[in-house]
Amino acid sequence: MPGNLSRRSVLVGGGSLGLATVGGLAVWQIASSTTTSAAPAMSATKPATTSGSPTTLATTSVTTPAAQIAATTASPPPVSASQQPQMTVTVNNAGVSPGQIFFTYDGGAGIAESDGRPLWSTSSSLSFANLQVQSYLGKDVLTWWQGDGNAGGGGTGLGTDILTTLSGTPAGTIGPSGTYHPDLHEFRITPQNTALITSYLTVPYDLSPVGGPSNGQLRNAYCEEVDIASGTVLHRWSAIDHVPLSDSHAQAPTEADIPYDYFHINSISVTPDDQLLISARNTCALYKIERTTGQLIWVLGGRSSSFVLVPDAVFGFQHHAVYEDEDTIRLFDDGSDGVSNWHDSRVIWIRPDTRTHTAALADSMTIPGIQTTAMGSAQRLANGNVFVSWGMTPRLSEFSPSGEVLFDATLTSPSYRGFKFQVY
Repeated sequence: MPGNLSRRSVLVGGGSLGLATVGGLAVWQIASSTTTSAAPAMSATKPATTSGSPTTLATTSVTTPAAQIAATTASPPPVSASQQPQMTVTVNNAGVSPGQIFFTYDGGAGIAESDGRPLWSTSSSLSFANLQVQSYLGKDVLTWWQGDGNAGGGGTGLGTDILTTLSGTPAGTIGPSGTYHPDLHEFRITPQNTALITSYLTVPYDLSPVGGPSNGQLRNAYCEEVDIASGTVLHRWSAIDHVPLSDSHAQAPTEADIPYDYFHINSISVTPDDQLLISARNTCALYKIERTTGQLIWVLGGRSSSFVLVPDAVFGFQHHAVYEDEDTIRLFDDGSDGVSNWHDSRVIWIRPDTRTHTAALADSMTIPGIQTTAMGSAQRLANGNVFVSWGMTPRLSEFSPSGEVLFDATLTSPSYRGFKFQVY
């Protein structure tokens, strides 16, 4: 995983990032520039654009200097395309954490008050994911992904990662680096002001060792670390270079024109010792990798686990794995991919012990009967509560530290992840 692999194209000249209103709908657009990078030839469908709107996804990495990311007003982005509720609250008990709820839905993104009342929403022909608040250059910023949510097939996307101030002033974008386009699954800003993002490429590959065609196609997954300010790709990790096809729980296709998504990367986070933790849905495993070289340090779960998991700690088809403290990993355990149904979906906390090579379940939270087949997230809030998106099951919940359901709401469509922050 050598450094300085490439530089993402920079938006210059007449280019700009702005929140445009097209046909009554608000959507961030990247306007065409006097200097742009040519779009790579792709076999996948190009991201959708709105008629009459500026060119989207053509250029990347326009960043406002730190001095220009001014203190923001206590108000959400200024354009409200719709104030119609996108959620129906069914439980709202005492003890709910204060703050606003950040979520996405089919063709849009929204911010709601803690009781579900809509604060801001927008929608367009694009897909949205990962709307949340992160820290960049020492200040809180709004971040999200937008683009074509299934351009790469199999739930993988081609798009752009967006940064704005809390009031909607543009602060930066991350877009394509050659044929590597930001995918919807991860956009995490690190303390070093870099971004951890996912991408996918479909490449010719011999799938005969796992029962597929010898002239098959592999949908390979990549973990990238990008310097946001310069657009430099610092590191790029390729799944197939480190994880064999035989570790997948996904059935290999029998037809040569169907790509094999054997790995399906869906989260990247920084470990307490400054390495990286990668989650792969289709191998049902987590991977700790050396941040600069990409070398595998250990595997948790799946067919090649470095640890023996106690039975109640076994997870499958998981999402959103992060270290909650020095010893404990929190993740959303889907427990199903729609074909293999292992158990109800839940949030779990696992403690891998590198001395004994065992992993124990520290805690779990669930609502009996929910079995989501994809997506999902879990966030520990400042008061100890846990905020959960149930992914493909269009529902958001908040648990007390003891696991009591304090808030529950249904959505009009699934939210890949859901978050809660007290910023407005």
